[in-house]
Amino acid sequence: MGEMYYSLCEEKLMEYFTEEKHDIEGYRNNFKFLDKVLDANTYNFLLNTSFHDSLICEIKVLNDYVPEVPDDSQKSIVTVSAKIKYWDDTLYELSWKDVTVYSFDFDISRSKVVETQKILFNRGLDEWSLDELTLIKNDRLKHEIIFFSQAMMIIECGDFSIKLLDD
Repeated sequence: MGEMYYSLCEEKLMEYFTEEKHDIEGYRNNFKFLDKVLDANTYNFLLNTSFHDSLICEIKVLNDYVPEVPDDSQKSIVTVSAKIKYWDDTLYELSWKDVTVYSFDFDISRSKVVETQKILFNRGLDEWSLDELTLIKNDRLKHEIIFFSQAMMIIECGDFSIKLLDD
């Protein structure tokens, strides 16, 4: 899975969690920079909880283009949202707004049983393994997510939030 920690342009990804290290203390220290850009509910959820072992049920990419709107805005019209089924069956909606980078790398042939190399077609994206949400330039966010299938999602955005969905 080492190749998953590098993008196509050889940029190193996942600063705190790699095959070689799990810098939980460093990642928690990273959170002190996130409190100024996240709403209180999202910040507290991430500080105390993880989506590890959760499943993405649905992903939507919205390109909200309206020709009548002037093009002098400095915000992206792209929004990504995902419905997540937590390990205890609770549903959440994750929302990334003002998206400037959206990359989803999924190849079912990487999702294999180690011992037999059998492809796990029935697992799809599989469960959420690791993620990092970090502050990048201009108070923007970078969210990197790795799934057990070795799929990887990278989003850079101006706003990220988590919402509990009603049953």
